[in-house]
Amino acid sequence: MEGGAAASTPAALPYYVAFSQLLGLTLVAMTGAWLGLYRGGIAWESDLQFNAHPLCMVIGLVFLQGDALLVYRVFRNEAKRTTKVLHGLLHIFALVIALVGLVAVFDYHRKKGYADLYSLHSWCGILVFVLCFVQGQVQ
Repeated sequence: MEGGAAASTPAALPYYVAFSQLLGLTLVAMTGAWLGLYRGGIAWESDLQFNAHPLCMVIGLVFLQGDALLVYRVFRNEAKRTTKVLHGLLHIFALVIALVGLVAVFDYHRKKGYADLYSLHSWCGILVFVLCFVQGQVQ
């Protein structure tokens, strides 16, 4: 920074962060409730294996990726190395959880004999996953 001035934090930032966390946790809870109440729950070794896919994608690519992006804004007064490590760990957790979601859907398709990557949704999903992974590597 120029002149050694400390980074200023906008006065409303804690409220925005709290709102984003509340919104993200609500989204994860609603997805879990939808899967539990209307789709029968989640189980790896049954027809419910597919249900792990939407929950893992919401947790990984929405909630944890969002938190990873907020790290530098929220922890402005912490050591840069600390924020970098936290940022990287959140990206790694998001990648691993999203990968579990991908494995769930591909394994489910294999067990049922369904074709893979037959829809625009699947191709866009693969593109998003790859771009998130590449973006994490570039930083």
